[in-house]
Amino acid sequence: MKASQISSCLEVSSFKPGNVNRYRDFDDVKFQHFICSGIGLGEVIYKASQDYKNLGYYILEGVKESKKWSPTNANLGIIILHIPLAMASGKLEKFSISELKRNLKTVIENTTVEDTLNFYKAVQLANPNIGRAKKGPDAFSDSAIKEILEKNLNLYDIFKISSEWDNISKEMVTNYKISFDGYKYINKYYKDNDIFTAIVKCYLKLLSENLDTLIIRKMGIEWAKIVSKKADEVLKNFSYDKVKEFDDFLAKKGNKLNTGTTADIVASSLMIFLLERIDNNKTIL
Repeated sequence: MKASQISSCLEVSSFKPGNVNRYRDFDDVKFQHFICSGIGLGEVIYKASQDYKNLGYYILEGVKESKKWSPTNANLGIIILHIPLAMASGKLEKFSISELKRNLKTVIENTTVEDTLNFYKAVQLANPNIGRAKKGPDAFSDSAIKEILEKNLNLYDIFKISSEWDNISKEMVTNYKISFDGYKYINKYYKDNDIFTAIVKCYLKLLSENLDTLIIRKMGIEWAKIVSKKADEVLKNFSYDKVKEFDDFLAKKGNKLNTGTTADIVASSLMIFLLERIDNNKTIL
């Protein structure tokens, strides 16, 4: 529970260009909404960690809790990523990356049609501004439920379909590949107890290696490539002045160059990082 809450708060508190952070709000969602939603999610995370099934139900409960603290979608992506991590880590006797990965695979692949139906309710409630599904049942289509039931689509099936255009869904079917890369990068960059710089550098590294699919959906693949290239340049010549320049560049397009998918995955990487430190009795930060 605490690993999820702390990682959500640390992620949004770091100066990640293109995202809501301590220095920049968006018109429809602000810094305090992310903080409150991340903390408010704690009870749902705890309950999920005591279970090993009903993934869709807990995602729906997480969105309901988040909506109490934010007028618009604040952290749907984080909820989708953190709930399976909570379930998988709750079954660990001692932290182990290999065991965590095995448990994640079990949690996500052994979902049901009921999980899918609850997940679609969660998406409808969160109402994220990410456009319509390119294929498969569209959460905002009247025919979605009928298609899910007729094709007997569990939540893993849905993630496989949407992984073609969404990196959070891709995490679900690649066993959190980018998140575990990010976990390694946070460990690499975490020096002198400066967790915020480690987060920013991890974010830049992941963004340089993975086109942000939220940008692709809003602005197209060429803009996503430009953003990833700039992230690489900032990381190679890192300073907070360059981070600010990058943030100002992205802000010129309002929130159309919002690298929200990458930010959510950083929060997932952070949760893994914190779970390991808690379990190994390390000073947390």
